[in-house]
Amino acid sequence: MTKNLIPFLLTMAVSVTACATHRDTAPVLLPDGATTLPSPTDTPVPLPQAGPAAETPSAAWREVRDARYGFGLAIPCWWIVSPIPPQGVGGVMTISNYDEAYFMANSQKGFWDWPNGALKIEIVVIEDANPQLSDTDAYMELVDTNMQALISSETRQTGAHPAAVLTLQNLVNQNDPPIRVFIHRLAPDKLILINPIPQGILDTPDFQTLLSTMVLTPQEAITIPSTPPAETPLINAVCMQ
Repeated sequence: MTKNLIPFLLTMAVSVTACATHRDTAPVLLPDGATTLPSPTDTPVPLPQAGPAAETPSAAWREVRDARYGFGLAIPCWWIVSPIPPQGVGGVMTISNYDEAYFMANSQKGFWDWPNGALKIEIVVIEDANPQLSDTDAYMELVDTNMQALISSETRQTGAHPAAVLTLQNLVNQNDPPIRVFIHRLAPDKLILINPIPQGILDTPDFQTLLSTMVLTPQEAITIPSTPPAETPLINAVCMQ
């Protein structure tokens, strides 16, 4: 991925003219997300005090796994996924809670003002990262610093993996507000960047839950959340199986 492509992706991502991407998938009914706890059993011998009962995964979430790089996460079951192409250098997985029909109904001549509740997350795989540098420095080494500036960086635990949380400023259009992105080290020479759009979803329960389920290798199991998503579907509610 070239120096110019990475900031271009992020600049386009926060633009109000960004387009939605999706795949056509046959719909099925949204399943019930209710959970049931197991009943205790009698035992003839004293036992130590039991810990919390295991939580039942909610059927309103589903597992998404990238076939090429092996990372995965849980998303609300009706969200739409555009996967990373099977060939090339790096790539972008896009997940969103709206489809092309919703985009066309809420935009005019390509103008898209992120109607209330519309969410998109770009998961960008960046190759040729320097394994000797920190995640932040490795990322900044690959971007065009005439297009993008680093304001701050901090480390935050997100589920099983810590992430570098970068606050970035678009230098092409400095009227744009800063954005925050999450970076993981996918492999010694690969980074994975999570870009939520719009930025207002950063502190929502659904995004935080989604972020906490992120796994970076094919060997790691994806934990399906026990509580259903807080947001209701914007489109004709379906779950992708």
